[in-house]
Amino acid sequence: MEEIQAGVSEERSNTGIIRAEREDIAADEVQKYMKKKLDEVLGEPFKPRSVTIFRLPAWFYENSKDLSEPKIVSIGPYHHDKESVQTMEENKWSTLRDFLARNKNLGFDVYLREMRLLEGKARERYSETVNLESKDFVMMLLLDGCFILEFLLKLKAEDWLAICSLNWAIESLSSDLCLLENQIPFFVIHKLFEIQNGCSQNCDQGLCPLLNLIYEVMPWPIEEFRFRQAQISCSQIQHLLHLYYTGVLPDNQLGGEQGYMVTGKSCSKPIPCASQLHQAGVIFRRKRSPRDMFDISFHDGIMEIPYIQIDSSLKNYLWNMVGFEQSQRFKLDQILISYVALMSSLICTEMDVAILERSDIISNYLKNDEQVATFFNQTSENYFGLNYTNHYFHGVFKAINEYSETIWIKYRAQLMREYFRDPWTSILVIQAAIILVLTVLQTYYSAAK
Repeated sequence: MEEIQAGVSEERSNTGIIRAEREDIAADEVQKYMKKKLDEVLGEPFKPRSVTIFRLPAWFYENSKDLSEPKIVSIGPYHHDKESVQTMEENKWSTLRDFLARNKNLGFDVYLREMRLLEGKARERYSETVNLESKDFVMMLLLDGCFILEFLLKLKAEDWLAICSLNWAIESLSSDLCLLENQIPFFVIHKLFEIQNGCSQNCDQGLCPLLNLIYEVMPWPIEEFRFRQAQISCSQIQHLLHLYYTGVLPDNQLGGEQGYMVTGKSCSKPIPCASQLHQAGVIFRRKRSPRDMFDISFHDGIMEIPYIQIDSSLKNYLWNMVGFEQSQRFKLDQILISYVALMSSLICTEMDVAILERSDIISNYLKNDEQVATFFNQTSENYFGLNYTNHYFHGVFKAINEYSETIWIKYRAQLMREYFRDPWTSILVIQAAIILVLTVLQTYYSAAK
């Protein structure tokens, strides 16, 4: 009996040991997993990461897929697995071959080595952890960077068939390269161009050959205004969309009379729509010789706005540039969202679009006027953060609201002139009002019985 009890005790002891060993193993696995995750965290403690390439918020991404997802080519990690871009993924290899063939003195290993050196810095630029192994991430940087450069070089040579056999696809390619979620860091592209062409010596003096190439060949969606060269060095440019953003900004980011970042007492609400202002006597005119697309003014009931052609290309660029501005709203001024807020205030329905079209301010190349109204309202609703008391068009908003508030005085004066110019007219108007009130009361009591 004692031997049996001893055996049971020994078995329990062994079971306890096994359980403890298993718990130790499990604890080691948790420790290893947590250490691995901590090691994968990018950046340094207490230092913000230099994130420049963001995902759009999911809560409105579903309503803007056509403006947010690449149609032909994926750049960067966010959309590389989409079915629609797989054909171009295969074509990137022939594009890489063409790019490498431009300088036969350099081996493939030179480019690859530089991309390996940039991997950590490039990963930090993405707002989400990129779940690609090191070899796949480095390969993506090389393929996508060389694709962009080869696309630019073939545009310059007007080698259309070498770019794509479908002419319509070239415009889509250009648009895809400027999507908010479809980017790689500019320093990756610059390094590849530098390796092949040696352009680093004068870049900080604004003489970057790569920037000159981009300015020369990349299509600009707002044809009415010249693409402005960036007032920052190429080392400060975050990606191609950022470069486009700097190209649309007004000189020195300052407007005219509207006055950016005005402080003090100001308007605190949006303005009436174009049809309401039109009924109130406001005249809309196309601005002649505007400085830029933001050169909007309001004086004595006359609103002048620069001409703009609204098509699918403009929608794409404007949506993504506003998204970029909002993604860094604590670092950048709210110039584009101010413009969208102004236009969405003016354009609520297709009736408002028609008024601006008749005034030669808008040319609509979308299917109908309703699509224009929907675009501006959708863009304004999805992007947030505009302070109506302190923004780029503060002066315009303030002047329009003050004008609107005085309209009733004008109507009252008109009423006094037309209906109360003599005693007999006044008596007739009052009599008619009394009859109307009595009729309404009689109808009400009859219905109540």
